Amino acid sequence: MKNELENRLIEAPAASSMLPEERHDSELFRVYAAILDAITDRVLLPGKKLTESDLCRQMNCSRSTVRGALSLLAHDKIVDLLPNRGAFVHEPDAKETKDVYELRIALEEMVMEMLLDLPDLSSRLGPLYEMIEQEKIAFEQGDKVNWVRLVNAFHVELVRLLNNDVLTEMMNSLCARSSLMIAVFDKPVRRNGSYEEHKEILDLLSEGKRARVCKTMRRHLGGCQERLNQQFSNN
Repeated sequence: MKNELENRLIEAPAASSMLPEERHDSELFRVYAAILDAITDRVLLPGKKLTESDLCRQMNCSRSTVRGALSLLAHDKIVDLLPNRGAFVHEPDAKETKDVYELRIALEEMVMEMLLDLPDLSSRLGPLYEMIEQEKIAFEQGDKVNWVRLVNAFHVELVRLLNNDVLTEMMNSLCARSSLMIAVFDKPVRRNGSYEEHKEILDLLSEGKRARVCKTMRRHLGGCQERLNQQFSNN
């Protein structure tokens, strides 16, 4: 079974692919998506200067398109636009990390409650169980890019089950910002695979365990926040 899954391990969904489809069909989105994915995949690390001329050449696009994409990324807190200095990949601090994870905990507990009100929830969780198997393989193989993508995609895909585009876009944005927080240290913050906790969350959802799944999600995200805070304290 494991070999079959390894053979089926495909490239995990990038952050940009999980944005609403109506935003995809434009040159501006193409450039925005390429920069976003390079940042969340840790190709462009926090603090990296983003030079407009280099981006124009790499993306084969106009300077106005690059500026528009950087402006959108700055709005999303993925890029910083500094007067007289230019654009840089955003470097989150301890306060921002605390704020983002507090919001995620509150939001994702609400998502658990909303999911449990769906009449056909158990039958819709199959693809998420398969995603967890993919996440486990990526983690065990040391494939950091696909592992982080799948960790984030798990949380976004849970929200997508609710068919709420605003909530999905908000979750995708928060997960992208969480990726930056991990990238500050250039190493995973987990000693063990998050897939185990993800599976526990799915099992509790499938069983309709409302109080326990909310508590488990809170513990899961709170643990991530605590490990990041410890690393901020050590730096």
